Amino acid sequence: MKKTALRAGLVALLFVAGCAAEKTPSLPVFIETVAVDRKPHSMIQDILKEKILVSCFGSESIVAVFLKNKTVDKKYTVRKGPAGMIRDARNQFIYCLHAHENAIVILGGNPLRVKRKLGTGAMSLSGGAMRPGWNELWICDGLSAVSVLQTPYIKLKKKIQLGRYPQHIAFSRDGRRAYITLKGENAVAVVDTKKREKIMDIPVGIYPKDIIISGNTACVSNFGSQDISMIDIEKNKEVARIKVRKNPNSLSIHKNTLWVSCERSYRLMAIDINQAKIIGTVKVGFYPGAVKALKDGSLVVAAPKKNRIAFVTLQDGIPAKD
Repeated sequence: MKKTALRAGLVALLFVAGCAAEKTPSLPVFIETVAVDRKPHSMIQDILKEKILVSCFGSESIVAVFLKNKTVDKKYTVRKGPAGMIRDARNQFIYCLHAHENAIVILGGNPLRVKRKLGTGAMSLSGGAMRPGWNELWICDGLSAVSVLQTPYIKLKKKIQLGRYPQHIAFSRDGRRAYITLKGENAVAVVDTKKREKIMDIPVGIYPKDIIISGNTACVSNFGSQDISMIDIEKNKEVARIKVRKNPNSLSIHKNTLWVSCERSYRLMAIDINQAKIIGTVKVGFYPGAVKALKDGSLVVAAPKKNRIAFVTLQDGIPAKD
């Protein structure tokens, strides 16, 4: 579908997508679960991509699980309330954010081990991301600003004021623009990363949380309005909004498919990004938290109320496009 047609059909798309959220059939899957520590929160592959690392917010641990045989390898003792994790491929580190303690724990080496535990003083921590091509870690403070940290030394370079309650960050492929969800503004802030200043806000749905970019499209989960905003990052404009199930939160992408965890519906939803169309749902049977799409198309889902993670394999793959 061409962008012009996508924009022209926005009103109709909103109506159709709202109905589709309830009528789309479930996709057949095979699910295996692995017990981890309390309240698994965030997931990321390790440096060698052989394991999935799970930060467990209700404990002081990160649990490593082998992808091949789905068994626990080991646990790393960090600090209280480990939340978001960011992989620094250039410097071969994993940065774990601890919002309750305003701290960063750095893991690195082979085998992986805890390298440093750093307090950040008064700087609160929410979501974060590495700026592509630069030794810069950008972290939302969850209050009003984003902090730019020099890596691997974790030295504050700049604090950029944005607006109320920044949550998550995604960068353009060239690293020249940052897109940051502002929960309190119902908007996405666009930041010039060279000048380190906000350019504009793009209105989206209610309480935007996660954001992820595929090509020229930024996808935003609107937790409050229960829909997904699709933003053309060349035009800096929302071009479609897709109604999904209750409380969309975490996002992940495999090829042209966007996966959305919808917490209160016990489901994942699959959306064709190019067509801005729901193509299926997966019933996982628990409150799904973070979702991570792997290279082979399978998924890993955090179940914080069950203290487990689930490996989800689609039996028949993604349905063919119309």
